[in-house]
Amino acid sequence: MSSQELHAKILATKSFLNRELVRNRNQEDGSVLNFREIGIRMDMIHEAERVGVRNLGETQSRKLTRMISQLEEQVGTSLN
Repeated sequence: MSSQELHAKILATKSFLNRELVRNRNQEDGSVLNFREIGIRMDMIHEAERVGVRNLGETQSRKLTRMISQLEEQVGTSLN
């Protein structure tokens, strides 16, 4: 996956996680993740943004891609 594709997926995932956070705060039904799961995933995204997507190591890039694909499987749709 190129850095541009990964960056697009990161932005879509971040947007989804922010919507989930609002659903949890409003205590709406249909929320897929709890606060802890959202926090862990957001921390990974924030770290990738801090370092820069182009500057990510191979291991970090693979972990981020795996997290995004697992989240897509859990949600059942593509986040991008």
